[in-house]
Amino acid sequence: MTLAATEPTYNHLQVQLVMLDKAKDVVALAANPIIIDAVKAHNKLKIPLALIKQRDSQWLASPANSAFKLSLQRNRIGVLLKSTVLRNRAIYSEAFVTDNQGANVGAYPVTTDYWQGDEEKFAIAFNGGRGQLLITPVSFDKSTFTFAAQVAAPVVNDKGETIGVLFVGIKLSYAQIR
Repeated sequence: MTLAATEPTYNHLQVQLVMLDKAKDVVALAANPIIIDAVKAHNKLKIPLALIKQRDSQWLASPANSAFKLSLQRNRIGVLLKSTVLRNRAIYSEAFVTDNQGANVGAYPVTTDYWQGDEEKFAIAFNGGRGQLLITPVSFDKSTFTFAAQVAAPVVNDKGETIGVLFVGIKLSYAQIR
């Protein structure tokens, strides 16, 4: 038997305003030098898309405690994201950062998949390297078992180029009590 999550009723305008307010914090986090440096280093690896897709397949087939998945929580950026989510657990459901191809660089908790580059939210936020702030509609996130909207903020280098994307889940429960 599969349990389906039913979206609770809520004031859409109120939730949008809260998400917009929290987006400022996500943009500030995307400007953190730890995030920028990690994304720069990951992009320098120039990982072929075929290898990213192979890693994505392995990710989907492996348990949550696999070495590769845990490595993205334990690297410098993963530790920053974990501490940010845990310090703000009433607000954030997850946080993860991708490179310029949509491959995860760091994440907390483990994401459903490794490669975000095939998803519309990445394409919109990365915007062909021009970057764009994105706030998704509220939906049920199977990886965190939470109703949340995702705020996606471009990670930008010192030349103003978008080099990756930071995604942060903002819990609906937080937005409802504001």
